[in-house]
Amino acid sequence: MENNNKLNIGERIKAVAITFIGAGIFSQGTFYFKKQASYNVPRILYPIFELLGNVGLAVAMVILGLGLAYWGFTKWKNTSGKAGVFGLIAVASFAVFFSILFFTGKKATPEELAQKSEERRAKGIEQIQSAEQPDFDNPEIDAHFAAFEKLLTEYKTAYKNENKHEIIAKESAYLEWNKNSADLIQKLSSSEEKQQFGLYLANLSIKWQEVK
Repeated sequence: MENNNKLNIGERIKAVAITFIGAGIFSQGTFYFKKQASYNVPRILYPIFELLGNVGLAVAMVILGLGLAYWGFTKWKNTSGKAGVFGLIAVASFAVFFSILFFTGKKATPEELAQKSEERRAKGIEQIQSAEQPDFDNPEIDAHFAAFEKLLTEYKTAYKNENKHEIIAKESAYLEWNKNSADLIQKLSSSEEKQQFGLYLANLSIKWQEVK
């Protein structure tokens, strides 16, 4: 029993680390739709950056970041960890990175992150949660956001009814919805619009995590 507890703790630490990395990649990726003086390119995405430039890198980082966050949640759930606790961790992770990027525009060292994370976490969470649905005058994007609200309602119902089959199905549908988000974000004309889209995606991610 003690060994199992230690194993579960180890796996949860890994889950938190994966989620934190995913939040950082996603957050930074939303800024790369606009050309930068320099880029922090994950090694695995360097060929995409070479081939497709900053926009291709941005899309790939958004997808990779969301994928890592969901992988972290899966590992957490497999250790019977409380979904609500993970949700708070995920929200804090996204908030920290978005606040750093929005308020400083600089890459933070680990020491700076440790020193300022508490203050910026609160500001970041407030900024994400207050993000309203952007109006891009695009029916396809409006329908995409409407599809999320419908999916979220069905997900809540599945959890309320403790229907594991439906929960798994809705989680798979949410992954597919996120993939479509990455396609739609490319259709926006300006980097400001793409950042608004990314911020609102983080808001919706919080709503999704709150169900668990």
